Amino acid sequence: MIKLKQKWKNQRLWVKLTFMVLITVALTVSVLYLSLTNRIYEATQTQEEEQLLSIAEIVAAQPLVIQTLSNGATNPEVQTYANQITETYQLDFVVVMTMDRIRLTHPDPEKINAPFQGGDEEDALSGQETTSIAQGTLGQSLRAFVPVFNAENVEIGVVAIGIKTTTLASIAKKTMQPFSVSFAVSLLFGIGAAIFTAFQLKNQMYNLEPIEIARLLEERNAMLENTKDAILVTDKDNRVVLSNLEAKKLFQRDELDGQAIVGLPVQSLLPVAQDLQLLAGKDKTTDRIYHQDGVDYLLSTAPITVARKVIGQIILMRDATELYLLTDQLFNAATYTTTLQTQSHDFLNKLHVIYGLADLEEYEELNDYLGKILEPEQEFSHRMIFLVKNPVIAGFLIGERSKFTEQNYPFMIEVYPDVPPTTDHTAVQCWINIIRFLDQFILENRLADDLQIHFGFWNDRLETVYELQLEPAMKEQLTEELHAPVITQLLKRVDGQLEIESNERRVKISLKTAYRKEGN
Repeated sequence: MIKLKQKWKNQRLWVKLTFMVLITVALTVSVLYLSLTNRIYEATQTQEEEQLLSIAEIVAAQPLVIQTLSNGATNPEVQTYANQITETYQLDFVVVMTMDRIRLTHPDPEKINAPFQGGDEEDALSGQETTSIAQGTLGQSLRAFVPVFNAENVEIGVVAIGIKTTTLASIAKKTMQPFSVSFAVSLLFGIGAAIFTAFQLKNQMYNLEPIEIARLLEERNAMLENTKDAILVTDKDNRVVLSNLEAKKLFQRDELDGQAIVGLPVQSLLPVAQDLQLLAGKDKTTDRIYHQDGVDYLLSTAPITVARKVIGQIILMRDATELYLLTDQLFNAATYTTTLQTQSHDFLNKLHVIYGLADLEEYEELNDYLGKILEPEQEFSHRMIFLVKNPVIAGFLIGERSKFTEQNYPFMIEVYPDVPPTTDHTAVQCWINIIRFLDQFILENRLADDLQIHFGFWNDRLETVYELQLEPAMKEQLTEELHAPVITQLLKRVDGQLEIESNERRVKISLKTAYRKEGN
């Protein structure tokens, strides 16, 4: 039994569908056929009973039969008449019996003058016409009994005629022959319909087995729910039909009043969706930058096509901050590499110059030259490389210094303790993005004249302190900018803390972000 169940489970879908539809058709047709056979057999029996009674009435009314029963003895004429009736109406027997149940006629001459057998003649001996099925000398048969009356209307005997039940079954079978052919044709048609239906359903399911469909569904759900991008799927009317967990977090805002986003028009969530040029009939992918709640997103849309018809679209929203940070990381790494190359060349050149001046005993010029190469502007990159072991952060700080020096602002950083390398690139990128935002605000508002920066690594956290002088209005503006959603989001991703302290016109901005030392 277990092997049969396992074998059934391993069958392909079209085999299961064919078998199930075929069983259904065969069962339906069989029930109809059996019901029809039973009804026809009953109708045939009823018709034969009526016919037998009619024939028996004719025989009972014959003067020869009445005369024979009145005499109480058989004769050749009545036997010949009984045989003629049997042959004419295709009966199995015609029996004329007395009130004492003695046969005066019978198909078997040896059984004439013998008692009638069956026990179903009692009602007829009481003057009633009856029909019944009973066991007689010829076997089981369908019988009709009609009483015979003389001129004084006194019952003097009974006429019993009948056909064997096998004969009755043969008659019913002949009646059923056309229906049997119809049953066979219906069954063949059902087999063809079952196979056709199975293959049609299989094609509509892209020739996939149920277990394959279940696996694809689970894989799709896992992909949707575990991706960091917000995903929306819409129908042809641009209503949301599917969303992942990130999309629900992003769009479950107060203005939705707790409604689920599924079923809402996508324009109510993304007003820019009307400009995506991706309605029904469009077959191209669209990418653009979309700004929402202080965060930039890379919005990608693509059509969903089934049977060459566009039935909707899929919208992916990726936080562009990561893209920006990755670009910055590449730029900072390139700056760091360029600095190292420059230092290598400069170091060799400086050694040659120092060696030449010392060899020529030009000590005054050597002293001036050493003073120049030890100037803070030239030593900044050297200090960053030695104190900041993370090349991305070092390259970023060197690049930021270039921005400040271009506008003739000092940019000196006190680094203590040294910053070790890390494998937590997300923490580095978020820190860079926050510092760039702060530096840009300082440069745009020309606040770098009295800027002091302290930077270091303490207890698995980067600690950065900016100290500068600000007017109250500018301080309020800076506080508002630093509490923008984009900064809040970045701080949340790195378990960061941002504190602003002020004393008269002096403002101190402290930033602490998570930073795992490489190897921890």
